[in-house]
Amino acid sequence: MSDALLAALAWRRALLRTEIDAVLADWAWHLDHGDYDAVAGLFTEDALFITGAVELRGRAAIKRRYAKRVVLRSTRHIYSGLRVSEDGGDADPGSPSGRWPTRVRARSTWVNYAVNEPAPVDDVGVYLVADFDDVLSWCDDERWRISERRIIPVFRDPARAPVAG
Repeated sequence: MSDALLAALAWRRALLRTEIDAVLADWAWHLDHGDYDAVAGLFTEDALFITGAVELRGRAAIKRRYAKRVVLRSTRHIYSGLRVSEDGGDADPGSPSGRWPTRVRARSTWVNYAVNEPAPVDDVGVYLVADFDDVLSWCDDERWRISERRIIPVFRDPARAPVAG
């Protein structure tokens, strides 16, 4: 491969990673600021969401999970270690064909700081450290959306768990 083609492939991979990173960052921002409509909009209509023993299907169920909380909750979600790879579809993210894959897998590690009180608070503690295993799909409106999300807890403080009604 020529240097120009290698550079173009590297640029496309970086652009794909940036787009996936933006979806994950939007999820954290909207969740931390209580915009559950926007959170739900980041998922496909038929999305699968698994966290612990809870399995949800579809945007409406995902939104209800957050909206049913009865105590005002202050959270901040931080993540790192993002890994993006092709998960089926039409082309490799760096393919010279010019097409994006239709599905990608994104793996990352998240830290959730949480307290069941309104901000600002003096108490800061980690509720959860978890690995996220996501599949994102390229949708007809030319946006990446989460079609599968599996949250795999690594460490958890049950005292900081959300209070649901």
